[in-house]
Amino acid sequence: MNAIKIDTTISEAVARAIPALRPLLGKRVELIALDAAPPGEPILTVDEFLAARIKPPAGTRPISLEDMERAIAEGALGR
Repeated sequence: MNAIKIDTTISEAVARAIPALRPLLGKRVELIALDAAPPGEPILTVDEFLAARIKPPAGTRPISLEDMERAIAEGALGR
């Protein structure tokens, strides 16, 4: 198992990146990150991950970046 130990003070940037740490804003902490993958579990490469993505149904038109941004904005507005 791999582990990383970091001694740091929780800054605004860290609290934005990891919202669960916001209550510790300004405090000195020790963060420990452990490898969560069980031994023997295959780890996909980026190419394997992208190849395994869900395929859209036949007849579905390609989705543009503008379509995605519009859908995100509409979801944020509750439409």
